Amino acid sequence: MYSHIAGQFQHMPRATSFPCSQRGVALVSVLLIVAILLAVTSRLMATHNLVINQHQNTFEQNQALQYAFGAETLARQALYVDFNTTGQDVDHMGELWAQQTMPFELDEGGFLEAQLRDLNGCLNINGVVGSDPKTAKKRFKQLLQNLSLPLQIADTWTDWVDGDDVLTGFGAEDSEYLIAQPAYRTPNHIVADISELYLLQNIEREQLDILLPHICLLPIADSQLNINTINAQTLASLDSALSLETAQSIAEADRSYANVQEFTTAFPDFAATASALSVTSEYFLLHAQAQVGSSSVTLQSLLHRDVSSGNVTVLRRDFGKLFRSNLTLDIEES
Repeated sequence: MYSHIAGQFQHMPRATSFPCSQRGVALVSVLLIVAILLAVTSRLMATHNLVINQHQNTFEQNQALQYAFGAETLARQALYVDFNTTGQDVDHMGELWAQQTMPFELDEGGFLEAQLRDLNGCLNINGVVGSDPKTAKKRFKQLLQNLSLPLQIADTWTDWVDGDDVLTGFGAEDSEYLIAQPAYRTPNHIVADISELYLLQNIEREQLDILLPHICLLPIADSQLNINTINAQTLASLDSALSLETAQSIAEADRSYANVQEFTTAFPDFAATASALSVTSEYFLLHAQAQVGSSSVTLQSLLHRDVSSGNVTVLRRDFGKLFRSNLTLDIEES
């Protein structure tokens, strides 16, 4: 029986072998493995490049930040040196701190530009809550009139910073701002940042663009204007009897008056406003921009120079202000 079955198996056809198909399967397997390895490698390379770019951006950002701080230190040093060398009794636009400087080229591939503004040369509108608010508000309105801007801006600003909730003229108190979306309140004290003017009721951005170059906000309400650095519009706002033409002729000339009396002797029309004038400055605004590679940092610092020691202190820093260069170049055409 067993031999009979064995004979049947001997007569059955043998299984057919497929050597070419086996090689194809092996080739597909190898290609699949290579594709997986390539995908994994590409993913690793992409992650590696991302990490490198992140570290490079972080490094460039930190470098730009340090350069901006360097500009601040340089400005403080310039103000201190000016106090101790050129004289602590007079500040004018011919001194080192007031000179325009070309952007510095940086070794890492970029530039650094800085500009310093004398805040005692513009109208401090926090004065509307100072020791003589009536006079301060009158001068603010005179400035608005000279700039052809609505006088109600002065009323609105007064209500924004005064400590009561009583409407001033055409101003606006909390009742006006609480119905806004979102609602907000007036601060009812002196303001530190000029951007708060954009929150005022009934004031347009175009109007602020005209006004902002002539005003500033100091951390004190009572301050004096440096006649050696004051601009024409601010100078003309001191009294309604003063003409803008006279103020412009004074502002366009080089000034280095040693004292207020010397100035009022030369221009008797300003004698009545002598108490608001000075020949020195305490507050300065530094604005710097540092560019390293593709990273950029802007820094705005409020600086205070002590009138007795000359020490310069940083009162506030702001990294969110857009930098606009005020550099002007004289180009001669042949």
